[in-house]
Amino acid sequence: MTEEAMLQVLEEHHRAIEAGLSEIRRHCGTASPCSRELGAAREQLTAASLARSRFVSEQVVPSLLKEADDDLRTELAELLYATAAKRMLSNGHIKAWTTSSIEADWSGYCAAAKVIWPMMEQQIERERRVLISRLKQG
Repeated sequence: MTEEAMLQVLEEHHRAIEAGLSEIRRHCGTASPCSRELGAAREQLTAASLARSRFVSEQVVPSLLKEADDDLRTELAELLYATAAKRMLSNGHIKAWTTSSIEADWSGYCAAAKVIWPMMEQQIERERRVLISRLKQG
């Protein structure tokens, strides 16, 4: 896959995650959960985030490592570490907030989600800074 193609795919992943975050935010702006719609939105966001993580770790990073200097290697290693750590936090959030626990504590779920959203947005920004800038150089 060319760097230009990787850039396009990565940007598509980012847009899908941002759309998913917007949808969950919309749900949290309501007085009570619509469990079926929220569940579908959560599944889509989880799938988009996981697909992005896999794409980054299996396609983008290996491609960039081929000609990386020491500074870029360090940045890529730090990015992969941050991705894994954030994935663990996300997985914990998903496991803790089942449909029944969300229905029982809607405001608690929304408060917990508001902690996760910036983490996901920061990861996208980090990828844009580290990966997209490099892919555009290629």
